[in-house]
Amino acid sequence: MVPPSMNHLMKASDSKYAIVVAVARRARQLSEVHKKDENWRLSGMVSLALDELSQGKLRIVEKGQQ
Repeated sequence: MVPPSMNHLMKASDSKYAIVVAVARRARQLSEVHKKDENWRLSGMVSLALDELSQGKLRIVEKGQQ
């Protein structure tokens, strides 16, 4: 699986920091769901979170934009 490019991810937010925080939070949520699965890996959850962000399934909402 090829990870999405940074240029593509920057469409979700102007801040690289916001992208990293959003992906990390989503990966943590996914890892909590898949913890009981014996084949889960955190790196797999990060890849899944990156895919969700690049596909538009994960949105970054900054404070004051809600």
